[in-house]
Amino acid sequence: MATTVANAPNAVAAVPTPPAIPVKPPFDVGKFAGIFAAIGLAIGAIGGILATVVGGILSLEFWQIPLAVIGLMLTISLPSMVLAWFKLKRRNLGPILDACGWAINARVLINIPFGTSLTALPILPSGAHRSLVDPYAEEKSVWPYVFAVAVIIGAVAWAWYAGYFINK
Repeated sequence: MATTVANAPNAVAAVPTPPAIPVKPPFDVGKFAGIFAAIGLAIGAIGGILATVVGGILSLEFWQIPLAVIGLMLTISLPSMVLAWFKLKRRNLGPILDACGWAINARVLINIPFGTSLTALPILPSGAHRSLVDPYAEEKSVWPYVFAVAVIIGAVAWAWYAGYFINK
């Protein structure tokens, strides 16, 4: 027992110390209050903008509302339409094919014969016939017809009950 007590400082030094546990910072109420205040401010600003827009639209005359909607649509889509017109004016099909996922990075110029071949109607071979039946079309519902027949029967029954078919 005396040797164990004498070797105790060496034994304690030989035991590896466990890794330090990271200390979590304390909960900061002020930081979260600031975050919630910023979110509330953003929601209030968005609500104010929406109220202003709706109030502005409702203050217009009835015939001006469609013009305002058309103006908004043109404001959003006109720049992209102009860019598409410039790209098509160059007669280069490459950007359109890239946008469709074809990944053609070369210039695909559309000359007159190539454009004609893309837009020409195909000629049906002799002896072939064109079928206009779509085998994958959805089946039409019979319920509108059932409803129409029920309305007609109800109207005839009501007219019979009201006495329109009785000769006086």
